[in-house]
Amino acid sequence: MLRQLVSLVLKREVAELKRRSAGGILMFAGVLLALLASLCGLAGFYLWLTTRMTPWEAALVVAALLLFLGLILILTGRSMIRRQRARNDEIEALTQALLGKSGAASGSNTPLGSVAAAAVIGLIIGRNMHR
Repeated sequence: MLRQLVSLVLKREVAELKRRSAGGILMFAGVLLALLASLCGLAGFYLWLTTRMTPWEAALVVAALLLFLGLILILTGRSMIRRQRARNDEIEALTQALLGKSGAASGSNTPLGSVAAAAVIGLIIGRNMHR
């Protein structure tokens, strides 16, 4: 059970780094795409639309399209970052099963329980210091 806990903690930390990096990159790409698309494609698309509708309607269509694209990329990046919270429950359940309901007190009678309690406490303290 301790091996599973350590394995899950290590996998979770590595996956969290990857997910946060990917989510941040997607958020940055969404903002950058919104800016570049508005600067480069806005003029051509607007001129094309003005041949088919009034200029103010064309401007509204272009603005709505750019806003929609940017929001989709930003929300996708944010959801990748926040997905980690759901996975913490599995590790907490394994910790409770390993250490018992009272935490380190029930597992501290054995050397393995003391080591496991120290590892879990160290991970919790280290995680809280990074926030």
